[in-house]
Amino acid sequence: MKKSIMLKVKELTTNKIFEIESAMISFKNAVNDWIDISWNNGKITTRKLQQYGYYELREKYPNLYSNCIIEAMDIAIGIVKSCKNNIEKPTFDSYMIAFKNRDYRILSNGVVVPINKRRVFIPLYIPKKFKSYLSKYKTGRLTVIKKNNEYYVTISLNIKPPKRECKNVIGVDIGVYNLVVVADAKGRELLRVLGDETIEHKKMLEYKYSIKQQRASRYSKKCIMGNKYRNYSRYINHCIAKQIVEIAKKYNAIIILEKLKGVKGKSKSLRKLFRKWPYYDLIQKIEYKAKENGIPVVKVSPRNTSKTCSRCGYVNKRLKNERVFVCPKCGLEIDRDLNAAINLAKKISMSDSLNSSPS
Repeated sequence: MKKSIMLKVKELTTNKIFEIESAMISFKNAVNDWIDISWNNGKITTRKLQQYGYYELREKYPNLYSNCIIEAMDIAIGIVKSCKNNIEKPTFDSYMIAFKNRDYRILSNGVVVPINKRRVFIPLYIPKKFKSYLSKYKTGRLTVIKKNNEYYVTISLNIKPPKRECKNVIGVDIGVYNLVVVADAKGRELLRVLGDETIEHKKMLEYKYSIKQQRASRYSKKCIMGNKYRNYSRYINHCIAKQIVEIAKKYNAIIILEKLKGVKGKSKSLRKLFRKWPYYDLIQKIEYKAKENGIPVVKVSPRNTSKTCSRCGYVNKRLKNERVFVCPKCGLEIDRDLNAAINLAKKISMSDSLNSSPS
């Protein structure tokens, strides 16, 4: 699997800023030139495009390294492929420059890249975690990006997930009252994250920033809206996903998730509840972190998981908004979300989950 890390560039000298920005402008123009060449020759989206304009662009942009011209061509091919409207020709407006893995060199405090026919050192802030990534995994494309008058370096990594022998299964129930409840097939509750306090805190952040937006609109035509509330929910999702993956590693377990298909067609009250938290982002983070650690993830239908008794299998269709599940057949009294997590863990046997391809 591929993983990208973003590193912030330290303060640069005026000469380095001029060299990097001039190279970025040339790279942007080269990508647009490749788009023109592809568009004018029948919208070529393969590496055959190289024979149509490589030598011309080499002469046109002497400050770009030869492999940078090829990287610009690959980006242009991807843009033309993703262009859904066949009438309007796309354009590339990002300030960036890309290098192949054999063209740059990673040091302990930065990277060395070829710009203007010489090697330029770019100092970086590299955390310890990313240093271990760079020394452990094979690196791919390096990109220097300019965002909001600041410079960043992104490096793609080719990660080989470790092979794990999973012997157990854990179910992950996702909801509103409890954001997450994790349990195994034996009925043990392994994790519970309450949703009321976190959702209320998210609402409070949204309200504060809506007031700031209204005040800012009085003095400026542009409305300034912060992303603190969105970053808060993403951070919480990150912590939850990390805890779930650590539990799966501890018990050598497969993760069973609900197959959520969105809120279309559901009642208005249920749609309002599910818009309170980015559940799709949480599921994506669980899947990504599990894949990085070699843990299989299987998605199953959540139908009747909270209405089915985890002990005897009786379906209590009369259950509505009660937080406690009471089985009329065997008399089991259990928390509704915990009951659903246990049923998710029991829904797939180990043989079925191992034979199924992880998502």
